[in-house]
Amino acid sequence: MNILVYGAGVLGSLLAHVLYHEGNKVTLVARGNRLAELREHGLVIRHYLQFQTTIDHIPVVERMEPDDEYDLCFVVMQRQQLDAILPEVSASTGCHDLVLVGNNPTAVETADWIQKNSPVEKRVAFGFQSSGGRREKGRVISIHKGAGYMTLGNLEKDRDFDQKIRQAFSGTKYHLEFSEDMDAWLKCHAAFVIPIVFACYYTDGDLRRVAWNSRFINRIIDAIDDAYRVVKAAGYPIMPPEDDDFLSRDRSKISWMLKLMAATPIGKLAASDHAMSAPAEMHRLYDDFCLLKQKAGIETPAWDEMSGYMQKY
Repeated sequence: MNILVYGAGVLGSLLAHVLYHEGNKVTLVARGNRLAELREHGLVIRHYLQFQTTIDHIPVVERMEPDDEYDLCFVVMQRQQLDAILPEVSASTGCHDLVLVGNNPTAVETADWIQKNSPVEKRVAFGFQSSGGRREKGRVISIHKGAGYMTLGNLEKDRDFDQKIRQAFSGTKYHLEFSEDMDAWLKCHAAFVIPIVFACYYTDGDLRRVAWNSRFINRIIDAIDDAYRVVKAAGYPIMPPEDDDFLSRDRSKISWMLKLMAATPIGKLAASDHAMSAPAEMHRLYDDFCLLKQKAGIETPAWDEMSGYMQKY
């Protein structure tokens, strides 16, 4: 399968690596210093939990040309960068199937914009790759479970499109989980993540400072609970459905999970590295969620208290 991965950051690099090793014809879009790094040294990834480093020599281009033909295009960009590249992606007549990977609490609006501005009919899916890490010295340090994991789905519930995506990963151990309501799933993910960003900014990126502060950890959980209530009050289901009552059902477990994450390098690689290096994306997610909060019209005392930490960055 001929696949374009638009974006060669931490997430896009791992995705391109996985798809390339399945035997797909993969092309990466990168710019600036990242483009030069990839052309000179290849795609270098240190797989943190697997204790190995891989080097792949994948073709790299600077942009997606309108008439370039691809079977699939995975767009892996930070939320605030997505709006800037959507005209380029939408203008393509040679690729009809897009998978937008990353944080996006406004998936419906994004899909509508693409359909209205594309010269050809496109199918659009959304995904979230559960991996983290950082870039340093020309390589990516990637933290991911197994070969990688993505939750995804298309808003039209097009099963043929789902099957085409599965085919791209068919020979890998990379895990795909298809959601019945990906728009709601992305809203719920933002509801969980943003309070952790509050904690990252409160500690200036050093989560160890609050690792064993039970009061602070519980306030994070209260803020997550406020955000989940916002999602429901705005008229969206909690996704996945089994998470609907997990804060009350498993509060002690979540507390220990957050404490362990904060106390170990996993918290840095999975949360604070990205929060500290991408404040523009975190603020965009926060602003997107605040629009949902206005729609919900409910009181969110813990969220309001913790959100003040956003102003530090």
